[in-house]
Amino acid sequence: MNMFHKNVLFVAALCAALAFPAPLLARATMHWYQPHYLPSVDEASNRLQFLSPHFAPVTSDAYENLTTGYSLQRVDVNKLGINLSFTKSGVNQSSQYYWSWWGGYVAPVSTPFNDDIVVSVVYTDVTYFEIYNNERAVGYPATWCVDYIHRRPAGNSTICVPTEADAHALIDALGTLVVASGQSLDVSPAISLKASSDKDFRNHPERAGLQITRMDVDSPPAQAGMREGDVIRTVNGKPCTGEQVFWDVFKQAVREKPEGGVVHVEILRKGNSMTFDLHYPNPDTEVAQLQQKSSGSARHPVGSIIQVPGGSQAAPAPEFHLGIRVRAVTDSDATALGLPKPKGVVVTFVEKGSLGEEMQMQIGDVLLAVNGSEIGDVDFFTQFVHSGAAKSFRVWRKGQMLDLTIPQSM
Repeated sequence: MNMFHKNVLFVAALCAALAFPAPLLARATMHWYQPHYLPSVDEASNRLQFLSPHFAPVTSDAYENLTTGYSLQRVDVNKLGINLSFTKSGVNQSSQYYWSWWGGYVAPVSTPFNDDIVVSVVYTDVTYFEIYNNERAVGYPATWCVDYIHRRPAGNSTICVPTEADAHALIDALGTLVVASGQSLDVSPAISLKASSDKDFRNHPERAGLQITRMDVDSPPAQAGMREGDVIRTVNGKPCTGEQVFWDVFKQAVREKPEGGVVHVEILRKGNSMTFDLHYPNPDTEVAQLQQKSSGSARHPVGSIIQVPGGSQAAPAPEFHLGIRVRAVTDSDATALGLPKPKGVVVTFVEKGSLGEEMQMQIGDVLLAVNGSEIGDVDFFTQFVHSGAAKSFRVWRKGQMLDLTIPQSM
């Protein structure tokens, strides 16, 4: 390849890089934070209402995909979780070439568009919350994003806010609602670990353990002086032979005392052995008191709406009458339908002329997910649909996976 061609390729690559939007170049930094539970469910709902005008979604689970221009229309609350409905509308400008008897010409074309994103926080899915900051993203008003580690596959669950203080306040509110519903939260260890490969273990048995590949800012490991690249060899005296070993010892240690626990780790850093004591809070502190108080109070009823200041939430939550009946998937269903395990709900009836028929649902369809969130049971499915936030369904039909979407006109 001659020098001219190399220069052309370099310029083309540079132009392509500059054409990428800021989020693709953003570097997300993880920040550790443990929720501080609010006194009541009502106070948590009030906190969400106060923060809601600043909420923004992301376009997928990838935290580089920040958005701008979306407005929060409604916050629907049910006993299983929260659904936040965002919308964005505008006009796309383009051009089109037309032919005429005197010659061709180019004319501008305006195409209206409307885009909706639903963010769902399902209480039973939450293990713990995480914060990441897209610190190099430019021109995006909400770059501090809150997500949670899921107990099972889930759809879009990320909410972004303008500041770190807003992210802390959001986690406090969401954490309060999760534990008030009867669930428990874990503490994030604030590190990501990678096991030594078999080749590394054979060549360097002294390096056996778990290597830290990422560490959250402001976390107990960071405060103790640990670094990315350190290899954890033992945790509370037990050899770190796998991530599950570390996680089991970690969860037991942080709940050892009411005020929290100490995780003692031995690490290897550049051939040198070092020890650290990591102090984590007990995630169960004040949980029992909050759950007892919540069980005796009037919680937000299913289908209620948290008003968004300046938003358009005066109307009641829409209810889609799908016109179908469902039941839980059994072991025999899973075997007959070729499912790896019994999950979701199976359609047993489709009403003529109903929305379900319009969406081409069929008897025998297995509905596995709604809006990307896995359907745990019939109650989950019913509450999600009645909340008015359902947009799409993942369907298993005769050995194939399909996606059925509710028409936008509905």
